[in-house]
Amino acid sequence: MAAAIALPLAPAAAQMREATLPEIFETYNDCFAATRTGDMSVASLEELGWSRATLQSDDGQAVEDGPIIYGHAERAPIIILSALEGEGVCMVNARIDSFDVFEEFKKAFGGKLPQADENGAIFFVAEGQPVQIAPTGSREAPALRLAVFTARESN
Repeated sequence: MAAAIALPLAPAAAQMREATLPEIFETYNDCFAATRTGDMSVASLEELGWSRATLQSDDGQAVEDGPIIYGHAERAPIIILSALEGEGVCMVNARIDSFDVFEEFKKAFGGKLPQADENGAIFFVAEGQPVQIAPTGSREAPALRLAVFTARESN
């Protein structure tokens, strides 16, 4: 298992390096692997090289009840989980060079994505799993968020 990653409690996007499109797509696929069975699979993430971050307060003390964040030593995006087991969401957060990167990401779906809502978020189902993609951040610090929900049986 990879070594734990220590993160201070400052805004995550401000501390992350800019992610490339291949890193974003790899991380998106890793979230699919972690949610495919209908239950969150932390083991799947760890097998793919992800390690849970240890959050620290300003005084260097470990934060026990903070968000569930995973980092990868070879990739810029981080993963935030809503839960360690059961149903949940695997969210990819990536700092990007500009919002043009978000547009490039959307183009990879071949024009098959639905229209964005008033906030720019796009909701769709991929391989039976609900997904949301959205631009986040600001013009000065643009970012991209991808949320992959655990698979659900259709009725």
